[in-house]
Amino acid sequence: MDELKNEIESLRTQLAEFESANRPGQPTTSEHYQSQLLDSVQESVIGTNLDGEVTYWGRGAQELYGYTPEEVVGKPVTFIVEPDEERVERERMRQVFETGSWKGVYQQRRKDGSRFWASTIISLVTDKSGNPTGFIGIDIDITDQKRANEELDQLNLAIENAMQGISRLDREGRFIMVKPQYAEMLGYQPEELLGQSWTVTVPEDGVPLAREGYETMLREGRATLECRARRKDGSVFFKQLLLVKTFDARGEHDGHYCFMSDVTQRKQAENQLREKEAQLAHVSRLSTMGELVAGIAHEVNQPLYAIANFAAVAEKKLENCPDELGQTLQELNRLIAEQAVRAGEIIRRLRAFVGKTDGVRSTLDMNAVIRDAVAILTPMTHVADASIRLELSPSSIIVYADRVQLEQVVVNLVRNGLEAVTGRELRRITVRTALDEAMVQVSVEDTGIGVPEQEQDQLFDAFFTSKQDGLGMGLSISRTIVEAHDGRIWATPHRQGGLVVHFTLPHSPGESNAQAETQAECDAGVSRSTEASSANSSAKRLPR
Repeated sequence: MDELKNEIESLRTQLAEFESANRPGQPTTSEHYQSQLLDSVQESVIGTNLDGEVTYWGRGAQELYGYTPEEVVGKPVTFIVEPDEERVERERMRQVFETGSWKGVYQQRRKDGSRFWASTIISLVTDKSGNPTGFIGIDIDITDQKRANEELDQLNLAIENAMQGISRLDREGRFIMVKPQYAEMLGYQPEELLGQSWTVTVPEDGVPLAREGYETMLREGRATLECRARRKDGSVFFKQLLLVKTFDARGEHDGHYCFMSDVTQRKQAENQLREKEAQLAHVSRLSTMGELVAGIAHEVNQPLYAIANFAAVAEKKLENCPDELGQTLQELNRLIAEQAVRAGEIIRRLRAFVGKTDGVRSTLDMNAVIRDAVAILTPMTHVADASIRLELSPSSIIVYADRVQLEQVVVNLVRNGLEAVTGRELRRITVRTALDEAMVQVSVEDTGIGVPEQEQDQLFDAFFTSKQDGLGMGLSISRTIVEAHDGRIWATPHRQGGLVVHFTLPHSPGESNAQAETQAECDAGVSRSTEASSANSSAKRLPR
């Protein structure tokens, strides 16, 4: 380093002697021409001596930095760099002195303190004899370009993150560049796709849609589409594509970029959402139908009461006909009255089942609840040509629960069983009750086709169904009701085929069995008593 300093000092002395002997105080014609030539350059041109002091400050430098020549000539050129860059600037000068030039990008400072990025070239200036006389630097403001490059880098990063795979294709649609992520999504190695047509990545029935997107890109410069993609092993997935047209240096179309992402999970979620929306709409229609049924049941009760009344009047009239015809008519009249009462009882149960409830709980006999629920399904049992066998506990088993909600659970389970046995050789549903320590257990067993073991854990999930036209809501609602009553519900395969659904509820032995039976009988008899009273009252008002 000392030797280099001594050599520089020696050169300075020689240059000073040369200038003193050969140059007058005013610039020569040649120097003036050179100054005008440098001023005509739009870029910033700065000249310094070997000490780094400014000797020339061109017009471009004035515009870029905001200083006039009078302000800077004779000062160290380091005033245009950040303070912490001064040492680096001197190191650059030394490098230029050794190698003849230096170029690079670094941040510089204007007179007003603002900063910008400059692309700089620094060259060593020599005299005719090749002796160094100073340095000349050319600065170009590339702040906008650098910012644009950074934004482009960020955009590319965003695209790579958003679009998992990137490839480039030529005008014929053949791959000429394939990123590893793109190839991996399709099950290929990148080199396997090079030279291949894009059609190898699309199933045959998806080519028309993909080609339509390709033609849109040719017309408009870019296109976005979703279609199916085919992997190397033949499997298919949903992909989202962004196609961007590319051009060569002459502005002619030379191919396009393809940005691809796997949207299979999103498409599946969208399909499931549409299915659930349709199912919920069906549930809403069923709810509306339930309300209509309740209203219709109320209207149907009126003619049933009238039938019961007319039957009572007819019975009184027929008492005066002791002959065989009179007895026959009396028997027929009795059957008519019984069927009217039976129809009224069915309607009472339907109204109780579909009616709104505030969830009032009371002590109930589980056996009585099951009998009522099974009675509701009598028409469906006949249609399915099935039998329902009740194997109920010989004594009443008491639970503290909401009657309507429990009936709903039993109806759901028995109805599922009836649907499962349809078309089977043995069509039988068995409902059992038992008391297991502190829990009441109810089991509904069918002889249907059963459920695969891997699906048994999903049986009670909302919208899961193994039936083609099922909603997948019955068992989910049943689980919600049972768990709200501190119980548990589960399913096991039947040993002879079919399925057994069990649920448990806490036993409530607070009331005696007799009390529970009385309560159950009262619950079942309320409607009948009301109907009989109404019938008798109406009969008394009819003429004899």
